Amino acid sequence: MPLEIEVEKHPHLQIVSLRGRLDSAGTPAFETSMKLLIEAGEKRILIDCADLRYVSSVGLGVFVASAQSLTASGGGLYFAGLTQHVRSVFEMVGFFGIFEVFPTRSEALESPSLQPSA
Repeated sequence: MPLEIEVEKHPHLQIVSLRGRLDSAGTPAFETSMKLLIEAGEKRILIDCADLRYVSSVGLGVFVASAQSLTASGGGLYFAGLTQHVRSVFEMVGFFGIFEVFPTRSEALESPSLQPSA
């Protein structure tokens, strides 16, 4: 299944939903989407992984590069709804110590760390 990317604008963050496989075939489109959001001035991006079935090392690299760009501009990259495969990859590479990961999208949206800045 090719990667599908859906971007939703919320008042204080963007949600990027990934569906399918984030591998060498899908990564360029995802990388372009992330760069466009960051260049447009987005500070906080939530990656919804509920329908992401696979992520390769190339996809992980885009997560890291995007997070570095967002952090440099005072923002952050967040994740929600990890599938079993994505969760095991995150555990293997140590992403749980780097990124804030929420069980579901709705829990992420209710989290104090993703609320509008006062």
